[in-house]
Amino acid sequence: MALIDVVIQGTGKLGQMVFYLLRESTKHRVVAFAADRQYCTTEQLLGVPLIPFDQVERQFPPDGVGMLTVLGGLGGWAARKELYDRATAKGYRHLNYVHPTAIVQGDQHWGDNNIVFPFAIVGFDGQMGNNNVLREKVYLGHDFVIGDHTFIGVGCTIGGGARIGDGGYLAMGSTVTNDITVGAGTFLGIGSLLLRDTDPHAMYLGHPAKKVSPASSTSAPGGRA
Repeated sequence: MALIDVVIQGTGKLGQMVFYLLRESTKHRVVAFAADRQYCTTEQLLGVPLIPFDQVERQFPPDGVGMLTVLGGLGGWAARKELYDRATAKGYRHLNYVHPTAIVQGDQHWGDNNIVFPFAIVGFDGQMGNNNVLREKVYLGHDFVIGDHTFIGVGCTIGGGARIGDGGYLAMGSTVTNDITVGAGTFLGIGSLLLRDTDPHAMYLGHPAKKVSPASSTSAPGGRA
């Protein structure tokens, strides 16, 4: 079976993590990194070409490669959305990547640019939009609904029927109980336990989690591509 050539947009630590996962893949081959020009201080990164994003289609036209746009959640979900939208506007086809150790149960309804890290468990009848990251050992219960541009940290547990709005950020080890709605742009802190629906664009911390402030850091652009 022919390998799928992939350009990773994003040179930060999360993009580098994805590179190492794909390097072991029997289905994918990373042919380049792409990033904004200020991050292209060398010609290569991890042994593959590093190309300014405004030139990437000259060397790797959209009809010849797939793309994964990767920016860590703390970069701000608006920044993650911007990078994804720019690549889409150039005509690139975003892929989904699921690590072979992850368990995906039954039927799923997903968009694209969804990245599932090792040892995650994804329950059946799930719905997921575009540009989401599920880190290692995430548990997603059945009938979940996830919007776009969310980040779910290492070891998070999300109960069946839960809904996560666009741009939600769940820090490592946090728990969302069954049938809870996490509002758009909500930030849930490390190890927090969420027992009630959240307001959009707010920060929740604690066990049980309580609203402590607006979540401006998760809605503002920023961070390394």
